[in-house]
Amino acid sequence: MLTTSRNHGVIHAGHESSKPSRGVLGFMMSCLASVIMLRVLLILFQDNKLSEHNKLVAAGLSVVCCLLFYLGTTLFFSFITGYSRKLSISKGGIQYGAVYFNWPQVRVIGANMKRGCFQVHIVLKRGWFANRWLVTDDGMSREMSEAFIEALQKQILPHYPELVIDELPSLHQTSTVTESVSTADVKKAA
Repeated sequence: MLTTSRNHGVIHAGHESSKPSRGVLGFMMSCLASVIMLRVLLILFQDNKLSEHNKLVAAGLSVVCCLLFYLGTTLFFSFITGYSRKLSISKGGIQYGAVYFNWPQVRVIGANMKRGCFQVHIVLKRGWFANRWLVTDDGMSREMSEAFIEALQKQILPHYPELVIDELPSLHQTSTVTESVSTADVKKAA
């Protein structure tokens, strides 16, 4: 959503929140660690006298179980709490979660279709992951993305002339993408 009227100097602001699906894997890892540890303890308490080899095997399995349980509970906790990223595009730069991009780092910025709405897309001048989607939960409508591009051209482009601002896709391209997505959804439902 555009928030120029609410926050001084901010061209666009948004928020993304999600719960990672790896939390289910973490829960299964914790359960597996508990089962292995229970099995090790049952084997240990069945024998009155343990050999040195069995003691070492039990110690090794206990260490593996502790690591599995730690990793599993950490992943499961991330599923329970989830995470959120705030997007703020201002005259100073782009803040997306914990990552900050200065305008001299950005080569191209624009709004393209992703997840059924317009999302901010940037291309950095260098780095491992130069193409980045700055996805928000709400996204932008066509009107909002047009206002966003216009605000970028008026407020940012005069200060950073080497910045390239992508034009929005034409209405025909946008409608065909939306139609193909809706027909695919209808086919899945049938």
